[in-house]
Amino acid sequence: MDKVNPSRPKRAKRITKKVQPPLSAEDRKLFAEKEEPNKYAPKMKVGKPTIKAPGSKVVTTVGLGKLTVETINGRSTDTNI
Repeated sequence: MDKVNPSRPKRAKRITKKVQPPLSAEDRKLFAEKEEPNKYAPKMKVGKPTIKAPGSKVVTTVGLGKLTVETINGRSTDTNI
């Protein structure tokens, strides 16, 4: 095998940014940015609110067959109202 002489490291070439020429009025219409809806905007709520007034102890639960049950303090046998 032939002996290879080590060479000096070469510098990386600098890349210059290309500047785009200004667009004409017709081209601006083609490349105009479309407004996308804001996904963080407030949206309409579906269903009834789950937050109740402080002090109200009514809890709604869903059982078998989508049966909704309203209990006080979440206990079905609570007699101290």
